[in-house]
Amino acid sequence: MSITSNSGIQIPNDSLEQAGKSTLIQIINQLTTELSSVKSELSDARDDTDRLSRKVAKTKAELSDVRDDTDRVSKELADTNSRVSDLEDNTDGTQSSGSDDSTDNPNGEHTQSTPLEQVCALSEDESQEHLTANQSRARKVALRIQEYGKSVPAGVAITSSRMRDFLSGLEDKRIHRQTIQRVMDFLERFGDEHVNKKQTRSGKTVVVFSESVVERVTSVVTQSESTTVTPTIL
Repeated sequence: MSITSNSGIQIPNDSLEQAGKSTLIQIINQLTTELSSVKSELSDARDDTDRLSRKVAKTKAELSDVRDDTDRVSKELADTNSRVSDLEDNTDGTQSSGSDDSTDNPNGEHTQSTPLEQVCALSEDESQEHLTANQSRARKVALRIQEYGKSVPAGVAITSSRMRDFLSGLEDKRIHRQTIQRVMDFLERFGDEHVNKKQTRSGKTVVVFSESVVERVTSVVTQSESTTVTPTIL
């Protein structure tokens, strides 16, 4: 059986059916390809969403740690201010006798005590009571700086990676890089101008202790067992 076209040409019916099937197959193949592409894009979008969700969760956890540190520091500052006020009241009548907050060195000069020395002079029980986790880590680094640091022209330096290995070994867990940066910040703050965080030419972050503060910290630690005075935490 055939169909006659307007031009008078006869077209077999089976040819038309075959042409229709071929066209339908092409349409189905095209739709299948497009559907596969859409599925691939959807999978990529889901992966991006998962990565973003993990990043948001990590950021929230870090922010929570920062808030905890901030809250603890605020409470400690309030407590410190109260104790400093009490100390000033108690020492007003003793200034004429020559007592002060400085430390004599062998040459007869007076060197102002840094918060780092005061923190290092704390006992373990006192450090657990008064210091945050990262402040306590900073104290432990300072106490062992001669052992784990490296002598440099400016004093004694310790890299962030060396500090991370040291603290990870003490706590038997891997310390995060962000935590190491906070510990370095505390060391620089506690050490005043005697401890500085720097960037080397090779891109490494280091904390450099001056020779004088290293010697004084060592002296404070040596004398801490016999002293009966609780240092003021700044």
